[in-house]
Amino acid sequence: MTESYELRDLDGMGRQEHVNDQREHLLRKTSDEILQEEIRQLQGGLDGVEPYLPRKSTDSTGDRDDGMEEMINRITPSTDDPALVSLTFRSVVLGVIFCILGAAASQVFYFSEGAPSFSVYFVILVSHPLGHLMARYLPRQTFMGVELNPGEFNVKFIDHSAVIASSGGTSAYASDIVAILRLYYHETIGALSSITLLITTQSIGFGLAGFCQNILVRPRAMHWPATLVLIQLFNTLHDESTSLTQTRLKIFTYTAVGCFLYQFLPGTFFPTLTSIATLCYINNQSWLMRTLGSGYEGLGMLNFSLDWSTIGYNGPLFTPWFAQLNWFAGIILSVWIVMPIMLAINFWDAREFPSPTSSHLYNATFQPFDVLTVLNKDLTLNETIWEDAKPLLLTPYFAISYALSFAALTAVLSHVWIWHRQEIFDALAKRTRHNDIHNQLNLAYAPVPNSWYYAILAVTFAAAVIVVETSPLQTPTWMLALAIGVAALFLIPIGIIAACSNTTIGLNVLTEFIAGIIMPGKPIGNVTFKCYGYMAMSQAIALLSDQKLAHYMHVSPKNMFIAQALGTVLGCVVNYVTLTQVIDSKFSYLNGDAIDPTGQWDGRKPQIFYSASVIWGAVAPARFFAGKYTWLYLGFPIGALLPFMAYWLHKRFPDKIFDRIVFPIIFDGGNTVPQAPANIILTSFCVAWSANVWLRKRYPRFYANFIYVISAALDSATSLQALTTYMLFSIVVPGSGAAAWWGNSAIDTEHCRPGS
Repeated sequence: MTESYELRDLDGMGRQEHVNDQREHLLRKTSDEILQEEIRQLQGGLDGVEPYLPRKSTDSTGDRDDGMEEMINRITPSTDDPALVSLTFRSVVLGVIFCILGAAASQVFYFSEGAPSFSVYFVILVSHPLGHLMARYLPRQTFMGVELNPGEFNVKFIDHSAVIASSGGTSAYASDIVAILRLYYHETIGALSSITLLITTQSIGFGLAGFCQNILVRPRAMHWPATLVLIQLFNTLHDESTSLTQTRLKIFTYTAVGCFLYQFLPGTFFPTLTSIATLCYINNQSWLMRTLGSGYEGLGMLNFSLDWSTIGYNGPLFTPWFAQLNWFAGIILSVWIVMPIMLAINFWDAREFPSPTSSHLYNATFQPFDVLTVLNKDLTLNETIWEDAKPLLLTPYFAISYALSFAALTAVLSHVWIWHRQEIFDALAKRTRHNDIHNQLNLAYAPVPNSWYYAILAVTFAAAVIVVETSPLQTPTWMLALAIGVAALFLIPIGIIAACSNTTIGLNVLTEFIAGIIMPGKPIGNVTFKCYGYMAMSQAIALLSDQKLAHYMHVSPKNMFIAQALGTVLGCVVNYVTLTQVIDSKFSYLNGDAIDPTGQWDGRKPQIFYSASVIWGAVAPARFFAGKYTWLYLGFPIGALLPFMAYWLHKRFPDKIFDRIVFPIIFDGGNTVPQAPANIILTSFCVAWSANVWLRKRYPRFYANFIYVISAALDSATSLQALTTYMLFSIVVPGSGAAAWWGNSAIDTEHCRPGS
């Protein structure tokens, strides 16, 4: 993610040789002057000019010593040609094709265990040569008022294709609701209602995002680190005009090809490399060694991974180092310190559970709890059976993870209030001036009118009201409004943390909790409330991230908005069609009535979603968090208070590190396991430290010029290899796979189970 380190031509996007337009000439001149002004400010310069670097004393999530400002200067373009066309027939055609492929594939993958995700890197890498071919061979004609081939291929073309594809090339979260209604609740809502449900849950956040541009997109301190990786990849593929960019392309190519070939080892032939459990090799007959050493069912101590899909879980090469320190502090504290103490003192019978980090539910005899046994035929809770079956037990670690989820959400409110409230107030009052080069260059493009955001919010909310009132979704209109209100409340605080640290805190647990408290006994109402509340915020964050990408790349905000909306709506339609076809043809496999002999269709994800609807909806938090689990509610006040403690310590000892303590990220890190296996901890930390501390200090120029290129290459190759493996062994030659041997044990690839 590091472009040209000499401050001469920072765009990395290619020089424009035909600048005849006087307006652009003046714009370039202004941009150069602004860039020089920026450089002087970075060197300690001009008085009387409003700085846009984060203030050390008041911004704990800003960039103080992580070099983000320098990286942004090197990666992002400092010049622009507003005459470049971007949202064209070519970019729309490619974007739509990949959007359809991605939405269909992602929906199919949703029902299949171990399937990969559809990666935006795949779209970028394939769109690049296809875009050149279209620019070369498409006729330069106009069809129905649309130019088929309007000019040369340019980097903004790939940007739009990728955004269209990534906006819709996923499995919409609300498809879970449609799936469990048919598979488990034996309810069917019509095609129009289903598609409207998908579109509204995916789009309502767009309306919320429009009110956050001055807070989360235009300020220079809002970095959005993941977007820089994409920009570096765009620039590396497109610009070959300098020796530096040519070197970047070579490094990207060699790294990507090498990683692609290597990933067949941990991904297919030698999966032991994914989790090298050192303690299990010493003695896997010992319960203690297995518990401490296993990365899948234990604490992952001295557990190494040589699989980039595991190592790259938290973006170790591009996430700001201060954020990674907070995140690793949280996960290490909870998994390697708190959990061993709980095991040692047998806290809440910790040693009685099959796995200390399991996310399963257990009964009083520590056997798996079958939620179906406490339901009536109409899938409501049977109070009599529940009284006999309770209590419902969680592993102590899984229970504590709920408290950490509660703490993360209140901490993000406190943290942002302490450190960022003045910036928020100034932005809302439009008192903030954004003088950096990107804001100046983007003056050439008209912003998205507020009326667009108002309209999309009003239309999607009205459509959502119609859906919940006319379908068996158990959600009254006032609860729908509350879900959107919760998303709006947390959008700016969570958005600030995400923009500065590459850490996004989800609302899924909070929305489940709120719905379960207010509407107990309504499982579908619970997941519907969760879907609208969680996705409104999540989609708003995704849109804002893409808008920041457009901001850095100097792409028309209107064109970006259109690309996002097009991809989102198209993807939802494809999701529904694909989901319906899969359920119609694989119904008995997906609902558990039969077992797929190929092992491909297991329906595990909708089953997990269904279980969550029963626990949070039918059983409800009042019964779920009863008895000893009432202590978990302390997560709310603890999370709210700790940021104030860190702020007080910072004021008392301003030269210490207390202003770099970000409790929302710490709590989020502590809550990572069991959502992810514990084998992500050790190697990922070593890679993050090696890159962001050792390499950056020892070889600063190499780090600056190539670290983001390497990150993009590793991520691209890993996602492409996973997709290739899945296509090969699940579709081309289904039922086949790598031969079993020590490195691919049929019992346990970690070798933590006795006999493996």
